Amino acid sequence: MTPSIDIHEDGHVHTRLCNHAVGEMEDYVEQAVQRGLTTLIFLEHLETDIRYPLPSWLEDEDFAVYFREGERLKQQYRGVIDIRLGAETGFNPAAIPGIRRRLADYPFERVGMSCHFYRHGDVHLNLLSNRRQSLDQFATIGADTVITAYFNALTEAVAALDCDVLCHLDAVLRHLPGIRFNDGHRRQIEQLLDNMQAKNVALEINTSGFDYRGIPFPADWIVAEALRRGIPLRAGSDAHQPSEVGRHFDRLPAYLAAIPE
Repeated sequence: MTPSIDIHEDGHVHTRLCNHAVGEMEDYVEQAVQRGLTTLIFLEHLETDIRYPLPSWLEDEDFAVYFREGERLKQQYRGVIDIRLGAETGFNPAAIPGIRRRLADYPFERVGMSCHFYRHGDVHLNLLSNRRQSLDQFATIGADTVITAYFNALTEAVAALDCDVLCHLDAVLRHLPGIRFNDGHRRQIEQLLDNMQAKNVALEINTSGFDYRGIPFPADWIVAEALRRGIPLRAGSDAHQPSEVGRHFDRLPAYLAAIPE
């Protein structure tokens, strides 16, 4: 039986407010309507106590704009498309109380969990960056070391914080050539999935992966392990420009149908 996923709901889109995307919120809504989606969930970046020179997240004043414009769009498009306002929460193991406080400050309708940064000395490195300097630093530290820390962080995040969905689970170091997960990493992923099952956290099928590597995030064997645990699936485009809303959703039924049982 083909795993269940709603391809008429895009549960992960960004806007210019995060500093590394383009387009106004309404541009994303209009694209979602054109694509025939019934639900669009903004999942804007929330990071806490990250030391990185190129902010890729919203500050408090940005979230004020986010909610004000989001509420306006909800009213304007009522009966046309369901619009929800959420956060893609970046996990920082050193800032758990602060993350809790910030999540409690806002009426988020979905909380996604991710880990975008790796602490290196007194600064953070972007785990998903394609900047040559970042990739060279990660190669020097050692990919296995970084990946181990990444999965430890996600496992701790799911245990320590309340969230609805885990985003792009295996996207760590996606731009570093030759990335492979070893047996230890696989055991970490299985423990992470166990934690998700225990806390009823859904798994995002992030279709940006089709553009990066020809398959979504995460890989099919991870999806298979999630399905064995009864973990629900959520579709997300991770759109950073309006044209990416709902990207490759038409490919998901066939992709999921081929997942080994």
